Amino acid sequence: MFWRILAHQARYRWGVTTLVFLAITSLVTLYVYLLNTSQFTNRSMQLIMKRLGHNMLILPEDANPLDVYLCTEQQKDFSDEVTRRLAQHTELFSRYYVSVLQKPISLNGLDGLLTGIEPVKRADESSEKGNMVAPVAPGQVRLGAAVAARLDVSQGDLLPVLGQTFRVAQVLEPEGTQDDFRVYLDLADCQRLLNAPGRINAIWAFECLHHGGPLAEIEAIQARQLAAVAPGFRHISQMPIARGRYLARQTTSKTLYHLLGMVLVVTVLIITITGMQEVAERRREVGILIAMGTGFPYVVGLYLVKLLALAVAASLAGFALGSELAVDVTSQFLVTQTQPVTIFWGHLPRVMAQACLVALLGMLLPVIQLLRMDPNATLVEE
Repeated sequence: MFWRILAHQARYRWGVTTLVFLAITSLVTLYVYLLNTSQFTNRSMQLIMKRLGHNMLILPEDANPLDVYLCTEQQKDFSDEVTRRLAQHTELFSRYYVSVLQKPISLNGLDGLLTGIEPVKRADESSEKGNMVAPVAPGQVRLGAAVAARLDVSQGDLLPVLGQTFRVAQVLEPEGTQDDFRVYLDLADCQRLLNAPGRINAIWAFECLHHGGPLAEIEAIQARQLAAVAPGFRHISQMPIARGRYLARQTTSKTLYHLLGMVLVVTVLIITITGMQEVAERRREVGILIAMGTGFPYVVGLYLVKLLALAVAASLAGFALGSELAVDVTSQFLVTQTQPVTIFWGHLPRVMAQACLVALLGMLLPVIQLLRMDPNATLVEE
């Protein structure tokens, strides 16, 4: 009897039923689309910001950053074991470490920066979000644009450096920074050339803002954690890149929540209005059912079960539509490298639960109205 009455109500009020179904479907479609798009947009913006280079320098506390910036002879050196030690601590906000040993040199009358590098991978780094600095193979060099142009060398040529010959593996695109004057080589090769085994001058790192607080709070947490795992060292953040990454994350997340909030309010209002209208129109039917001894739980169950069934069906339809829209629209322009824009099937249970919650929230006032009805008054002859 319960399911027969439920089916009859759905057929009798098919217009309202369709409207509620479409409202919940629209909410879920927009939610899933924004959720997927926000995640991939956030990833894309972070990758774009990461391409600007490392945004953090890790140095001994007594080191003068200006000596590192200008690559002077007064640079402090320290053990390259520090970088490997930092890479073992995944609680740090910093990652994508590169051990750096650098010294000004002259190549055929051209001043340049001899730079030995060794990227040190953290255990939780993915292939998509890997280190922005690729290693240099032993016996090879990677040249900045200005150095290559002044020396008139290109990829595959041989280049003598401090009495040893290296093959040019790559010529970098011009950056308009001091990196255009760098001669990159493997850290071990550089340490051997400079007679500095196991020593480096700086650690390049990238601050990934996983903490949800303000940027100043993130900086303070990073400073405390770094002091705990590497006493005697400090970090210096390049704030334009750090702020840009922070604002990119904030923009995508806040935009998502604001849009979803507005759609949520509209959907709840639609469900509430249609529910109260249906309760008002079914006063006599409710009175008859109560008079037959069914009780209010039975009557309320008719409304809630119907609405939850609509919510489940609408969440499935909305999830499929929203996911497909996100994949088709955003995959054309987002920078995601190795991870393609795809459907997050793991979000489906959460989406269904949220759709049911919204439906129940929208039925709160209609159910209260239903419970306050006087069954005797509904059966009074007009």
